[in-house]
Amino acid sequence: MYPQDGPASFDIREFARTAQGSHRSAIDLARLVEEPLDSDSARLLRALRDGERATLHRMRDLLVTATHKDARVTAFLTTWMFERYWIADALDTVLDASPAARHLPATVGPARRVRAERRERRGPIRRSVVAGITGTRIVAEHMTTGLVDEWIGQAAYRRLAGASPAMESIVDPLIEVKKRHIRFLAEEAERLLTHSAGAQRVTRRALRRTAWPLGAVDRSHHERAFFERQVFGDGDGRAQARRIRDRIAALPGIGAGVAATVESRLLPEPHGGKSGAD
Repeated sequence: MYPQDGPASFDIREFARTAQGSHRSAIDLARLVEEPLDSDSARLLRALRDGERATLHRMRDLLVTATHKDARVTAFLTTWMFERYWIADALDTVLDASPAARHLPATVGPARRVRAERRERRGPIRRSVVAGITGTRIVAEHMTTGLVDEWIGQAAYRRLAGASPAMESIVDPLIEVKKRHIRFLAEEAERLLTHSAGAQRVTRRALRRTAWPLGAVDRSHHERAFFERQVFGDGDGRAQARRIRDRIAALPGIGAGVAATVESRLLPEPHGGKSGAD
């Protein structure tokens, strides 16, 4: 694996020891009755819940690659998956208590077809073969795409927190949990990218071709367009997208061009269309 310049600052043992389980006891359902969610906020909450629920699917894709050989990363992923399960459970609790969630549009529908995303539509066997060819460089790709996904999720959770004081009280603790995920992923991405030009190359390619947030390639076009519009569609959202762009550009060997590509794919287009190229 890649060399380690010095002791890592993120304490994996402490992370596992203090893993956050159920959030249900902290959710004030009575306050949600007084401050009910509007339909757009409920729809965004559903999208975030679906993203957290997809963690097991993502783990399957990660652990058929060289990533499973990195003991530090796999130790993190075990607790990461546990915490994301309970975050999804908390969001489920809020959805169940929200009348607006009962009348949301269906999530099924035609998928967005973007040429640049063809790699993500490959089956698990083909993805595993490609990952085997990529070797240990793929660990940097996984850490970096996971980091970018967490940055995008953080922007979405903050948008949701702004829906009402009741939602802010629910979402803020979830954001705190996810801050530790960001700290680990940022540390590992920095370390792995710094030590390998090959890792930088495969990560740049992945960032250009990934559907954001992770897992979006399997969602309907209308749900993806809603997420882009709801999270990044106004002035504050565009500012959040610029912050994500700047953070990506600051990663070792990634560069402003790739960062700008990611930013452009976060922003909604006037007619909901998206294009891409290989």
